[in-house]
Amino acid sequence: MKTKATPPAGKRSDRSVRLAGVAGLAALVPLSAARAAAELPGNLQQGLPKALGALGVPPVAAAEPSVSLSLLAAVGIAIVGAAAAFMGQRSARIARRVALAREEELASLEARLHSAESILAAEPDAVFIWTPESLRAAPGTFQSRPRIVGSTATLVDPASGDLDFAYLLSRLEPENAGRLNTAVQRLRTRGARFSLHVQSLDGRTFEAEGRPAGALAVLWLRDVTGERAEVSRLMERLRQADAARARFEEQLMTAPFPAWRRDEEGKLLWVNDAYARAVDAASPEDAVERGLELLGEDVLGRLRRRLFDRDRAEERTHAIMAGERRAIEVFERRVKNGLAGVAIDVSALDHAEAELRRHIESHAATLDRVKTAVAICGPDKRLRFRNRAFEQLWGLDPQWLDAEPSDGEMLDELRVLRRLPEQANFQAWKQARMELYTSPDPIEEYWHLPDGRTIKVLGQAHPFGGVIYLYENVTEQLNLESSYNTLARVQRETIDHLYEGVAVFGSDGRLKLWNPAFARIWSLAGDVLGGEPHVNEVLAASRPLFASDAEVESLKARITMASGVRSPATGRLNRPDDTVIDYAVVPLPDGASLLTYVDVTDSIKMELALRERNDALETADRLKSEFISHVSYQLRTPLTNILGFGEILEAEMFGDLNPKQHEYTQGILESSETLLDVVNDILDLAVIEAGAMTLDLSDVELSEVVFAAEDFAQRPAQKNRVVLKVECPEGLGHIRADEKRIKQIMINLLSNALAFTRPGDTITIGAKRLENAVQLYVADTGIGIKPEFQATVFDRFEARAGTDRRRGAGLGLSLVRSFVELHGGWVTLESAPDVGTRVTCHLPVRVASAAAPDDAVEPAIMVGYEEGA
Repeated sequence: MKTKATPPAGKRSDRSVRLAGVAGLAALVPLSAARAAAELPGNLQQGLPKALGALGVPPVAAAEPSVSLSLLAAVGIAIVGAAAAFMGQRSARIARRVALAREEELASLEARLHSAESILAAEPDAVFIWTPESLRAAPGTFQSRPRIVGSTATLVDPASGDLDFAYLLSRLEPENAGRLNTAVQRLRTRGARFSLHVQSLDGRTFEAEGRPAGALAVLWLRDVTGERAEVSRLMERLRQADAARARFEEQLMTAPFPAWRRDEEGKLLWVNDAYARAVDAASPEDAVERGLELLGEDVLGRLRRRLFDRDRAEERTHAIMAGERRAIEVFERRVKNGLAGVAIDVSALDHAEAELRRHIESHAATLDRVKTAVAICGPDKRLRFRNRAFEQLWGLDPQWLDAEPSDGEMLDELRVLRRLPEQANFQAWKQARMELYTSPDPIEEYWHLPDGRTIKVLGQAHPFGGVIYLYENVTEQLNLESSYNTLARVQRETIDHLYEGVAVFGSDGRLKLWNPAFARIWSLAGDVLGGEPHVNEVLAASRPLFASDAEVESLKARITMASGVRSPATGRLNRPDDTVIDYAVVPLPDGASLLTYVDVTDSIKMELALRERNDALETADRLKSEFISHVSYQLRTPLTNILGFGEILEAEMFGDLNPKQHEYTQGILESSETLLDVVNDILDLAVIEAGAMTLDLSDVELSEVVFAAEDFAQRPAQKNRVVLKVECPEGLGHIRADEKRIKQIMINLLSNALAFTRPGDTITIGAKRLENAVQLYVADTGIGIKPEFQATVFDRFEARAGTDRRRGAGLGLSLVRSFVELHGGWVTLESAPDVGTRVTCHLPVRVASAAAPDDAVEPAIMVGYEEGA
């Protein structure tokens, strides 16, 4: 049975208002009818009665305007009322339908609410719901407690069976409780979502998720112990993997080498910062957007072709990176939905490989120059390298070797050529050679070939696989060794027969070698020297022959090199038996020490006798020089008088002389002048020997010296019918010297040349300037000097007869040498019998100091004098 729906109170009041309005309008109509009738227009007043008559109104009444209008108003009111009633009924029907729909919707919502609550109650998770009222309530009050639905069996208080959020926090570990409470407060106050795992005190794991639901704050708490814990752990691992992937991508982004990823069509999808820097892009996104390629089209094409049927491709190439040409190693690999690649800068490796190649080539070139034959076989036992010495040693065809024959093939070929040792079982011997490829031990053999050669063979595994062979022809070495052994025996015999005593002490101080003379000098028996005795034992056995212990210790220190300085040493021992022994200690390269002993007793005695005789001779020579000097001084005064009186007579100051008297007077003058020159020369030599002569240095013009010498020689040369030549080039300049002594040198040389030339011979006076010295020379084509006399020609009082058969005083050349050496120079002599003589004085441009005669060097003598020199 359906009950009629009662209109709502609002609807009923609206209807009463509308009816009251209609009644009021009806009450107002009669009052205003008359006024309205009076104000109607004329055509309406005429047409209105007709209309009323048509409706059945009596004509009289219709003719009355007030009545007409009243009726007309009543009709309008009736129409309006009918319309209002119709509208009211329609609104009532609509209101009833709306109310029914709302009731149905409310019932549906209540059913859905009951269903949701049933579902939440059946949910194995506990759900905490904070409504707006509980959110606004003060914390800790009853009104602030959340509504709890779902499965709460594992969370309720066992004592009371109740559950609230505060009790839940008390069941969690303190740290987890604090995290959950903070997250819930943020959810309630800010609507911040969260998801975390918490651990209870009894070891159970709960997953807590909080999120806002409209005006509500909802916390889902699910027990994830067991399978749910595994899912949670998997989710946690997934999150960790995502984090690791993000970290890996971040690390790859900051990697120092370019990295990229492409789609299947090869278009860039992602690059890192190093890639962007390499292609001069503003950022990785800019490089991807602009499609900037690090690699060239040809390189990309080759990589695509390689990746067509494989998952990985790599290539060494060059690319411009940050404006520089770099060598890179490119790796690309197929990944899901595209390609991934990296480019490693291997410029340093490329340079190192180039250096290694150059080193290998240089190594090969070096091996090609060594005399030892070298052959290298690879892991496949085929010849990979051989040098020129290998070809020359074995005489194999180079073209055949270029084909890289195997090790066994080379042995077979050498066997055919009879260049291998004869073997009873060649195949077994050959197989033993092949085992070297798998053996870590090297081999060393000597091959005695049929042609008489002996080859030393060294073979060992090569670091890069295979074997390296070294062949050395030791035939000559063995012959030398045999010769050495023979020579050693000969040397042993020689040492044993030496007059000197010889002993060799090793670096350990023990006697390694000795000869009979050593034993004889030190009076040592053979049993003492046998068995390599120590130096201390040898010195102890010979101690009676030493004058003191200091000599023993000194000799031992020199033998053992106790001072640490290995240097030769010599010494002399005066033994108590009146013998004198000279010894020498020579350090040998192997650390040993060689000692030699010589008995010089007889030599010392002879030396003493010679010294005494030499002292006597030196004393006699000094006395002779002093006597000559004294006599020379004594002769000068009478000679001066004789020359003076002779010149007076020659000048006929006290009367005329006949021709014969003139001849005698000139003879007296010439002999006196010659004697005075000899006396002056003797005095000069005496001054020089005494070291008292000094040079009066000045700038001497060389050309003037030469021409002055020419003037001096003109008259004697004409007298002896000798040709006089002068070689004086321009620009000789001057030297720093004693002009008087230089001219005296030239005069003495010319005097010597005039004495040893014949009529028709030639005398040449010359000078020559070098870089730091000058040469003054006098050459002649006279009789020359025999070789046996040339060594003493510059000695004092050494005179030879000239062309006139007269002997001079033998002082001219001696003075020449002395004067030249005082200037810091030296004299050379070139002479050959019947060819001529050339004497050259070598003088420095600047004289440092006057050299003493004892410091001078002997004049150089050249026997091979050529004519015209």
